[in-house]
Amino acid sequence: MKLYYTGHKNIEINAGKITVLGTNNVDVYKEFIDTFLNGYGSNIQLSDDKYNRKDISTSIDWDGDVMLTDRISKKYMNVLIKKIIEDITDDERQAILKSVNGLYDHIREVLYKIDIPLQVDYDNDLTRLFKYCQVHTEALLWKNAYDRISSDVKLHVELDRKRIIGLTNVAHYLTKEEFQELVNLVKATNASMFIIEFTEKIGQRFFENCDNYYIDEDYIDWY
Repeated sequence: MKLYYTGHKNIEINAGKITVLGTNNVDVYKEFIDTFLNGYGSNIQLSDDKYNRKDISTSIDWDGDVMLTDRISKKYMNVLIKKIIEDITDDERQAILKSVNGLYDHIREVLYKIDIPLQVDYDNDLTRLFKYCQVHTEALLWKNAYDRISSDVKLHVELDRKRIIGLTNVAHYLTKEEFQELVNLVKATNASMFIIEFTEKIGQRFFENCDNYYIDEDYIDWY
């Protein structure tokens, strides 16, 4: 993928490697964040490697600052449940339905004790059942920044979601060792990740083994 920012060198985003744009320019940082949040921007465009224009809203999953929200878990949970249900074997499906029917039989027995004609119905909708069971990620998992980010990558792999993962403030939360683990994970899974970081140029040293770009406060490109 190629990210175009008017007046600046093109930014290459390649699968299997993290791309980092650092800046100490408030307006540049804000413009990128706003563009990714809204899914479009007048000065920022995206294309594939053959220069076909791509829609930012459907090509980049902007997950932002992972420690300020649990939106990653909520954002992908419905899609994940759908995939889990699609992958359930016939034997697993029948076992679940048998258990559910047994539960409904017990509920009917309780209802019979009341002198009012009550009934319960189940339509074999596994999606509704999974939501009723409140499937969610473990709370402890989301207390650690690296676990949140690595889970984000793994969710994209599990869902075969061919989108760029967009993040910010990564250096605020990860150690150098954890970041290199993330570099290796992105490489191993062939995921695509774009990080925009508000930092001085010297701060780019944190992002070793990445494709690094930098725009300073005077709008000058450094590569």
